[in-house]
Amino acid sequence: MDEALKYLPLVTVCVTVIGASATFLVGLLKWIAQRKTEQEQRQYEAFHRMVCIASGVDETGRVIKMAQQVAAIYQLQAYKQYAFAAIPVLQQLRFELGAPTDPRADYIETALNNTIKALSEL
Repeated sequence: MDEALKYLPLVTVCVTVIGASATFLVGLLKWIAQRKTEQEQRQYEAFHRMVCIASGVDETGRVIKMAQQVAAIYQLQAYKQYAFAAIPVLQQLRFELGAPTDPRADYIETALNNTIKALSEL
């Protein structure tokens, strides 16, 4: 019995260290999960902004310049994880373009075709 009591302070310290380590580890894992969720949310919001701009308007509904629209269409290639949503939107834009009256619309058509092809090759 005296032998067991001799090791009691050592056991207490070990349990305390293990408990503190477990608490730290759980906190760290929660922080990492929260950061990942926040990053995914920011990425989705950026994707959504690009889709709005690619459609020819900004998030407030104002018409944007064609150069910004073309750039946004190409920028959608950076969001490959959202290809399932981007491709139908881009195909709808291509359909709406139909027979363009503005010769600059060829740039949009080229951007649409290239981006749909790039996102389809996943």
